[in-house]
Amino acid sequence: MAEPARSAHPLGRPGVARPFARPPAPWPSAVPSAVSFDGLAGELPDGPGSRREAVHAFVAEHRARLLRLGLHLLVAALPLLAISAHVFGIAPMNVTAGLLVVPLTLVTLLLGVFSPSGEERLLLSGAMWGVLATLVYDAVRLDTVYLLGWWGDFIPRVGTWILGSGSAADAGSPVVGAVVGYLWRYVGDGGGIGIAFFVLVAATGLRRWGDRATVAASVTFAVFPVWTGLVATVALAPRGQQQMFPLTPATVLLSLVGHLVFGLVLGLGCARCRRLEEYWPWTPLLDLRRGASAGPVPVRPARADGWGPPALVTTGGDDPERTEIRPLAPPQPAGARRGGARPRPLDAASGPVRVLDMPPGPAPAVRAGPGPRSGPWSGPVPIARQARPGTGPWPHPAPPGADPWSGPVRSRATSSAKPPPGRTGRG
Repeated sequence: MAEPARSAHPLGRPGVARPFARPPAPWPSAVPSAVSFDGLAGELPDGPGSRREAVHAFVAEHRARLLRLGLHLLVAALPLLAISAHVFGIAPMNVTAGLLVVPLTLVTLLLGVFSPSGEERLLLSGAMWGVLATLVYDAVRLDTVYLLGWWGDFIPRVGTWILGSGSAADAGSPVVGAVVGYLWRYVGDGGGIGIAFFVLVAATGLRRWGDRATVAASVTFAVFPVWTGLVATVALAPRGQQQMFPLTPATVLLSLVGHLVFGLVLGLGCARCRRLEEYWPWTPLLDLRRGASAGPVPVRPARADGWGPPALVTTGGDDPERTEIRPLAPPQPAGARRGGARPRPLDAASGPVRVLDMPPGPAPAVRAGPGPRSGPWSGPVPIARQARPGTGPWPHPAPPGADPWSGPVRSRATSSAKPPPGRTGRG
């Protein structure tokens, strides 16, 4: 009868390999198309019906937070929509400002003070960078308005629309209208556009494509729909050119250049906000269907010193399930100096260790140190020292039959080893 095959035991003892009772289950050939998260267990099959159910479940679970985000976006869009509604004659701007813009803005501010949420930091960053981009835009626009005189300034007129004092009979209305109009422009128009763009970037995960793509998307967003909406309002409204500015090649070009500057500054600010994705509470749209082309996913170590279990990192490619095991570096021993070279660990291939100032004879016996585990990291290893004979020349010659590796021991005068305590005067 043939002897069964033997396999090496992990501790060095031979053992008998036991055949499997049944073959192991094969690895799944494909990743499920959609997996529910946040307490929704189970897998959803691919298809229009399953996607609709997933959307309904997501909206039902996060309805309050989605309504709050929608309120912020509505407040961000109302200042620009109010100007278009006034120019087209749909609703006077003082009515929309008094009934919609100011009350809803107060509601959002009270919510942010008494019940803050994580995404409101994202909205605040977008508003701040929108105001800054509008300031840079006006630095270019006002140069062409008041210094070069190439076109007029309609922002003070917008302030008179808000106050409901469009008549020139009120002497103080132009000054007050300019203050109110520019306050509306910076906080309402610029801040609202910044909020809308930052939410768009966070919701889509656009910044994973890089800073250049983020800046390009911001410039595109400043041209369409912002600049195209402004030009369409002036061109399509019955009294758009009389109420705002006439459409000439110079005014069209200057307004386009100003919006390009606005988009550039806003994109650079969005690329600078490194913690933008941390404030967004949901998974970005580009990551919902992340497959083989998504690239490696970094895995943070379990401890701050970089020591931990091997990291499983997705390698990407055609097979999304293929993983690569990257073992991390072992920890530095406690006795090693900071900034110095890492000491070489003990192993069997490093050869015998020669200890200076030791008597000749057989190799000293090495005993494993105490501890629950053995190995190079189990702590100090005590060495059993032999008694030195008190007579005879120094260094003592090796006795007959001794191991060839020991040999005569050199004197301490030619050694860099530190003399042991109590042996200082002996040569």
